[in-house]
Amino acid sequence: MNLGMILPRESGRREEGLMNRLLSVLSIGRLPVETKWLHLDPHIHLLVCHIPAIYGHAMHRKGPLKRLKRKLDRMFSEEGVLSVIEHPAACNLYGSEKTRYEPCLMDIAVGRFTELLGIVHRGPGLNRMEITVTGNQRHLEYAITQAISLVKTINVLIPEGSREPGQAEEAFEETGIPVHITSDPEVLNRTPLWIRFPNDHESFDCLPAAYTGRIIDLGALKVIDTRAKRVYGICLELPMALMKELGPLPDDLRYYRFPGFLAANCANAWGESAAEASLRLDMRLIVKP
Repeated sequence: MNLGMILPRESGRREEGLMNRLLSVLSIGRLPVETKWLHLDPHIHLLVCHIPAIYGHAMHRKGPLKRLKRKLDRMFSEEGVLSVIEHPAACNLYGSEKTRYEPCLMDIAVGRFTELLGIVHRGPGLNRMEITVTGNQRHLEYAITQAISLVKTINVLIPEGSREPGQAEEAFEETGIPVHITSDPEVLNRTPLWIRFPNDHESFDCLPAAYTGRIIDLGALKVIDTRAKRVYGICLELPMALMKELGPLPDDLRYYRFPGFLAANCANAWGESAAEASLRLDMRLIVKP
């Protein structure tokens, strides 16, 4: 599978003198596009296209952009590129800025949430910690099976009248670690860490205002330290070798959109989950201010 990426070329290069840039704007000069292949996997390849620096700025003249788009269309078609992502300064030639990767990143955060436990609670002592989890039935059962052997106690907070998750008793029988199921939000008062899975009950939305501790909000892709009044984004860090090939990227592209783009496409190609694809691509889960 071949993927494409469009980046603006660095300005100030000798071969892009003032006259050449002026001619390009007037639609009568050449439109040089530099390309290179990056091999992410024996079957996954990324075609990186560096377009003229002048196109890295907002332009109101449609002529040069149309010519550049035709050139890129031809190139991507010849190379069998299936999907393209663009630097935010590349004039949105393919509309990739409209593509949202939050659902993919959310799936990765959920699939790798036990890693987040270790990141948020740095140092030893996780096995002496009491945590609370909220979410739908599927997520609660998943959380119990994944975290039961990592912590001292799991509190499962459910709305009044909701069905209890079915894995609690089995998990206790297997590990001897208690799972407390309750509809009383007071349980948060004794819990230093609260894990909110996506789409937990709306009645819980008012609880963070009075909570003192850390919240791993997998739906919002945030870690919230209510005591220190700090908020961190949950994101992915690409391998350093790949970043050296691409050069500096804006944070939104580097830590969110581009990892989401790669994970989503590779997961589809490999027939596996986004979390599995992110691990296979050697992406590191991090929290960032």
